[in-house]
Amino acid sequence: MENKFLEYLSFAHYVADRAGDILLNNYKSSAVVLSEKNIDNKKELVTDVDLMIEKETTKLIKKSYPEHNIIGEETGEYKFSSDYTWIIDPIDGTKAFAIGIPVFGFLLALKYKNNIILGLVDQPITGERFWNNKKNSFINNEEIKTSNCKKLNKAKLASTDPNMFDNFDKINNLIFKKCNFMRWGTDIFGYLRCAEGKLDAVIERDIKLWDVAAIEPILRLSGGFLSTWDGKKIGSNDTVLASSNYTLHKLLLNQLQKLI
Repeated sequence: MENKFLEYLSFAHYVADRAGDILLNNYKSSAVVLSEKNIDNKKELVTDVDLMIEKETTKLIKKSYPEHNIIGEETGEYKFSSDYTWIIDPIDGTKAFAIGIPVFGFLLALKYKNNIILGLVDQPITGERFWNNKKNSFINNEEIKTSNCKKLNKAKLASTDPNMFDNFDKINNLIFKKCNFMRWGTDIFGYLRCAEGKLDAVIERDIKLWDVAAIEPILRLSGGFLSTWDGKKIGSNDTVLASSNYTLHKLLLNQLQKLI
């Protein structure tokens, strides 16, 4: 199993290199085509670069592991009988990519049965790649650890957009106004900064599995916790809480229970 994991990790890095080349070649390009798609009766933006990267990633997976399942944000699922499932988000933070703000990333995760065992997030513009082996998490080749902040009034929080929250006033009064400071517009990098100890928690909703699948093992193996607002596995509903440690996670879960 160890040799297989290292093989999959090496493959994930190879795929990320290919995706990174596509991102670099199209970053801030006037030729990028922006369009709308409908997901759960909501309009979301997609670029031709999203589709290009997912197509290339899917092709590489099918070539190397034709028996593996694939879940992609843009092209859906390829189901086979394997215990392994690759989960692709070609560009998490499409809006940021479209306007040239480098808080987006290429996300690739590998799930074995019911557990996500491998995550990789690549940001080729800033030269940051987050990934995990079986014991630890890394940015490039440097091991990362979460913070030990355990109090809300000391905690640095982040989220992508206040419009994510149907009951913003309530969550703002319960949590955001009581933390040390709140940072908006972080996209995938909120979770990554939490994994490396720069932020203490991320609270979001309207999130799909592919948005955070790659984050789960990276955050867990750096010391953090990732769950839905009711403490279940990510993907069981559209809410997400990422925290740097168990104490802070439990504290925030208790507050978020009041919003469910």
